[in-house]
Amino acid sequence: MIMDIFAQTFMQLALAAGVISAGICAYLGVYVILKRIVFVGIALAELGALGVALGFYFHWPLLLCATIMTFLGVLLFWVPLHLGSLTRESLIGFAYCLAAGLSLIILAKNPAVEAHGVDLISGNLLYAQSGDLVVLLLLLVVLGGMHFALFREFLFVSFDRETAQSLRLPAGFYDLLLYMSLGLAISLIIKIVGILFVFASLVIPPMVGLTLCRTTKRIFIASVLTAVLSIPAGLYISFQWDLPSGPAVVAVYGIFLLVVFIIRFLKK
Repeated sequence: MIMDIFAQTFMQLALAAGVISAGICAYLGVYVILKRIVFVGIALAELGALGVALGFYFHWPLLLCATIMTFLGVLLFWVPLHLGSLTRESLIGFAYCLAAGLSLIILAKNPAVEAHGVDLISGNLLYAQSGDLVVLLLLLVVLGGMHFALFREFLFVSFDRETAQSLRLPAGFYDLLLYMSLGLAISLIIKIVGILFVFASLVIPPMVGLTLCRTTKRIFIASVLTAVLSIPAGLYISFQWDLPSGPAVVAVYGIFLLVVFIIRFLKK
């Protein structure tokens, strides 16, 4: 029965797109949690969604609009700003609220655009096309090459930025590259899978990895495996019970995390 479902072409595209998207987000999500920038992740996702909404409304290229909006957010959150009594978290909150509000206004203003609103928020992997898969594969190659070459540097500035600076490593530059890779991933993935899927993939699988493992490489592996294994289960649930694919995958993430918490609790 499961093999029959995934024998269909649109399910195979959904499975491939979901595995690549979730794996990339889960990998980058480890850095998001290590650097304590979870709210940056959701704010960038919302800015990417605003770019997609603008693209729908003005009939502009969706990926270009999402990329521009996300990278504006990357620069805004990365550049050191003197905000007086305001914290950086308040700036991130402002960006999130403004982007969410404008997205809802744009979606509500145009009935043709409003039809895409639910998919933009919750995501629908079942609509993935072969062109989307090409974009994701290119993204995987680019980010994979960058992170393979700079893995130690990225990890160093994420764990201990002060020590990296004291050793005269260009911590700010590596930070910018990390933010840019996060922004690029979000901007290209969000159109395909939606805000909820992206943000959940950035947070929940890395939580599983950090809860289960103690060594760095195992944390990354467990995080990515959790995300990848959740995709076929979520798609099966979505297809079998006629549910939106994004929330179904997120529910499987949640089950993984709850099981891990229960195991840790029983061990203690």
